[in-house]
Amino acid sequence: MDTSPLKRTETFYGFEVPKEPTPPQDDECCMSNCAVCVYDLYEESLDDYRKSITVLRSALSTRGIPEDEWPKAVRSPTAIGPGDRKEVVLSAFEEMERALEKKRQTAEAQYAGH
Repeated sequence: MDTSPLKRTETFYGFEVPKEPTPPQDDECCMSNCAVCVYDLYEESLDDYRKSITVLRSALSTRGIPEDEWPKAVRSPTAIGPGDRKEVVLSAFEEMERALEKKRQTAEAQYAGH
């Protein structure tokens, strides 16, 4: 849980600049295949953030404000696209799930051998 003081909302030419959601900490997921996982909630927040950024980019472009003047968080992505980032997060999560399953199977095999 974030206990930091509330940060002031950043605005740019009268538009509120959305803040990117913070990914869950490693210890926030219980790995129990919950119906609504913290990673699901994070992905929903990230989708909402992306939509807000797209709307803001459109509004700034319509006003003729050059992109090089926009806040860095609002400028068009150059390296990793939104779809690629989601795949990276999901791949890491799936790899962690496989490792935990292997660890569980190893522990059960050792217990059964005793």
